[in-house]
Amino acid sequence: MEGYRAKILVVDDEESNLLAMQRILEQEAYQVVTAKQAAAALTLVRKMNFDLVLTDLRMPGVSGLELLRSIRKEYAALPVAVLTAYGTVSEAVDAMKLGAVDFLAKPVRRETLLKCVQDAVIKRRTEPSGKAMFIGNSPGISQIKRTIKMLSRTNAAVLIEGESGTGKEVVAKAIHAESARAGRLVTVNCGAIPESLLESELFGYERGAFTGAVNSKPGLFEMADKGTLFLDEIGEMDVSLQVKLLRVLQDGSFFRLGGTEVRKVDVRIIAATNADLKRKILAGEFREDLYYRLNVVALLLPPLRERGEDLPLLAQHFLEQAKEVYGRKDVFFLPEAIAAMQVYPWPGNVRELINMIERTVVMLEGNFIGPSQLGLTPLADAPLPSPSSEEEEVMQFSVGASLREIELEVIRKTLAFTKGDKAKAAEILGINQRTIYRRLPEL
Repeated sequence: MEGYRAKILVVDDEESNLLAMQRILEQEAYQVVTAKQAAAALTLVRKMNFDLVLTDLRMPGVSGLELLRSIRKEYAALPVAVLTAYGTVSEAVDAMKLGAVDFLAKPVRRETLLKCVQDAVIKRRTEPSGKAMFIGNSPGISQIKRTIKMLSRTNAAVLIEGESGTGKEVVAKAIHAESARAGRLVTVNCGAIPESLLESELFGYERGAFTGAVNSKPGLFEMADKGTLFLDEIGEMDVSLQVKLLRVLQDGSFFRLGGTEVRKVDVRIIAATNADLKRKILAGEFREDLYYRLNVVALLLPPLRERGEDLPLLAQHFLEQAKEVYGRKDVFFLPEAIAAMQVYPWPGNVRELINMIERTVVMLEGNFIGPSQLGLTPLADAPLPSPSSEEEEVMQFSVGASLREIELEVIRKTLAFTKGDKAKAAEILGINQRTIYRRLPEL
């Protein structure tokens, strides 16, 4: 393999497992370093730059979970995947809560191992880092940089708003990194966890709280004590759970699910949303008092289409990353490609830019990237279509129609346009699929 060779640390107390995984990875041209103990592995992590750590879960002495915990504390950006022959759901949850990128049951199939490694390495090399997010000096980004510096001196709650793909999690990481808080940053996507499970994830539960709760478990608030809890897609949180969140924001206290003991934490809250929370307040879907508790400091992230002057630098940054990952040192942008990117609307924002550049580098046959290689020319140059008379009629609502009636009508028409594809409709509307499913009875 030409170009960059990712370096993998494999940790397992069984020699045969180490040799088997080393052989598989070296056949794919990865650099492999092995360790039989977690303590030795942590020493290697402190001395060398790895792209991924693969560690067994149960080892004599320090366990794989303890190794994961130590790496997360000292090297938060280093991905760790956990392997075990004794996998259980609770162990997988523990590993994921601590930040593991994957949980693999042994014996691991060759295809499964390679996919895990490839995904982790590509993500580490191409995902938008805090530094990449803040490349450029457009007015919106300059203001965000100044605000983050100011926030480092406080523990105020922050509400980050902006379209999907603009880098809200990146900003949350930057705020936490700039702060003096001793704890870690814990992230939860409120739209990705079923409502029935989100409460136990946030607040934990006591033994016997529900069927299957054989042991007590701390929640994310306790894991984030003295640190920061990042609540992504906060607008998707159920109203009943918002009440409990409000109490934590007020005095730092809460109960575990099924518990009677009041627990106290010192947690800074950073929330993010791509939804219009004020509209949700009017619709009775978001508590106004919680909104003002979260919105002590507001950050509105600009979409990529409003960062034209930053785009050449961002594009070059992500091109260099993709070139390193795929061993394409001889790839360059033509000026026409940069011009095409600057007029493209970027509905997927920075996330779409990264995906497009990576795809282009992988598929490129020559050395130069022009508009045709990017696939942006038709989108950039095509005029916006004029609405048909039927489409114009869709947006004509009767005077006095409630927000709920308007919302239902928009969802209904969008589902008709997508022929019932709820995922596509949610993407078009910029909302979570769960919102559509909750409206189905009314539709």
